[in-house]
Amino acid sequence: MTLVTISASYGCGGSRIAPALAERLGVPLLGRPPAPDLDPEVEEPSGRLLSRVASLALAWGTPGGMGLDELLPDSSGRDEIEREIRELAAGGEGVILGRGAAVILHDDERALHVLLDASKEARVRQAMEIESLDQEAAERRLARVDRFRRAYVETFYGVDLHEPGVCHLVIDSTAISLDDCVELIAAAAMSRSSRRR
Repeated sequence: MTLVTISASYGCGGSRIAPALAERLGVPLLGRPPAPDLDPEVEEPSGRLLSRVASLALAWGTPGGMGLDELLPDSSGRDEIEREIRELAAGGEGVILGRGAAVILHDDERALHVLLDASKEARVRQAMEIESLDQEAAERRLARVDRFRRAYVETFYGVDLHEPGVCHLVIDSTAISLDDCVELIAAAAMSRSSRRR
């Protein structure tokens, strides 16, 4: 019974590490749903439930004074995200990327909560490599995605994922290879699982 949540700052390779970890552990993956193909350089940071207008606003800034509160999913959208997380967690095993899962499942003793983070400079360099971006594009995307992901968790749950005690394991996945990050998390998850038996 291995349940892992992964919270990843932009450029930390969460979209690579989470699927590889799920495969390594032989458990289901609940990832961020794909973003609409609005622009090849645009990511939909919430992973779901943004309108086309809101997605474009997020991609190109916030024209017309549109703020983050207007870009965040509404209560029914948030309920759906939480339902999917709890459904996977009910099975007792899986890897969940993003979605505020570390907060939603904070009191679930089965779960290992992981935060992937690093300096902005290191994350920009890694994003450039992973996504084949130039530096300007990577910096622009980092600023938008970081702002959105932080706002999502803080607005809905009043939690800063970087605060001590929220996540069990914090890894600089720009200083450690993504493959080694997978092995580190797998070992920690299996250790936590075995300690509960």
